[in-house]
Amino acid sequence: MTSFHDILGTTASMSREDIKKRYKMLSNRSHPDKGGSKALMQMVRQAYEQVMKGNGASEAIRTVVKKDSRADKLQQQLDTLEKIHEELRAVYDDSQVKLRKTEAELKHLRSTNAQQSSDDYELTQLKRENVRLKRDITDLQIELRTAKSINPIRPLTTDISATTKPNSSFQGVGTVFKQAKTVGVNHKRKVWVAFSLPLLVITMMLLPAGEHIQTILALFDSPTVKVNSQPMIVNTHPDDLDKQNDQLQASMVTSIPEKPKALPLIKLVREYGIWHEGYFDETQQPYIAIRSEGGSYVLRNCQGEFHYYMNQNLRSRRLPANLIYQRRDRHFTIYSMPYGNGSTLAQWSGSKSLLINDEYFPNEGFESAYQKLLNTCDLVY
Repeated sequence: MTSFHDILGTTASMSREDIKKRYKMLSNRSHPDKGGSKALMQMVRQAYEQVMKGNGASEAIRTVVKKDSRADKLQQQLDTLEKIHEELRAVYDDSQVKLRKTEAELKHLRSTNAQQSSDDYELTQLKRENVRLKRDITDLQIELRTAKSINPIRPLTTDISATTKPNSSFQGVGTVFKQAKTVGVNHKRKVWVAFSLPLLVITMMLLPAGEHIQTILALFDSPTVKVNSQPMIVNTHPDDLDKQNDQLQASMVTSIPEKPKALPLIKLVREYGIWHEGYFDETQQPYIAIRSEGGSYVLRNCQGEFHYYMNQNLRSRRLPANLIYQRRDRHFTIYSMPYGNGSTLAQWSGSKSLLINDEYFPNEGFESAYQKLLNTCDLVY
């Protein structure tokens, strides 16, 4: 028995919208202008009416025969519709298989792109670090050249090695003195040669010919060594040694650096697109914040300032001019927003979402969270 469901290709569990879609597709195919016939169009129309009335399980051939005597032609057309239905089912199954393959390829492509973007970010960070190290090396080379050109430092007259035990810090100071003395001696020699050559030429022109050689030899004679008539202390008193050791230790004491102040750390949440209230971990000061899908945050504190916590795992991009760098906190780079998009209460209270640094921040629950922040700030301050 062929029912109206068989003609239309529907079942009793299908919704009315699916039945209507099925009828539109069959009526389009069975239209006389597109290769069908008027009788076939009438049969599809009658089957749709019966199915919509709830008589889809009734026998259809008997009803059609009563209205039209060309039963054979209708049967052939019915067979044609069944073939078309099978072809459409096969095409649908093939399209589902292709769709699954396309989704798998797209998922693999997304994972590959994410890995590539993380590698590009690490390479960019390494390049920036390389540039910074090159800049530091250049600055050190300039400082070294400047130190070499400084005048020599007069060494201390007191022999520290004779009164104290050897120490690596004093050895380093002695090395610096020797280097500075060598630089000063070389500089004096150059100045002496520059001034002595013109005087030598003038003297040779004024003196007779026989005295030239004696004058030149006199310039290269070694100077007489002056004998130091001051007495040398061979043995020192133990009290003097203790005083000198105390003075050296007092001069070597360095100031202990102060412990850095604790920076305010925000609490991380999993939900994004909803304003929530929190407290900084170190200072316990209240704030409200909202998280984007990419893991970045926009925060407002009791001082009325908006801050943008950019997730460093995101792909680097050109930052807007209204984002002012402040510091780094874990995997965030913190910027203040003194002006521009997202820096005023009117922008957040009058919009459904805001675009900050190419990240969408859905705006849900801002007014209630802001009112709680005001009440909490009044209690704290």
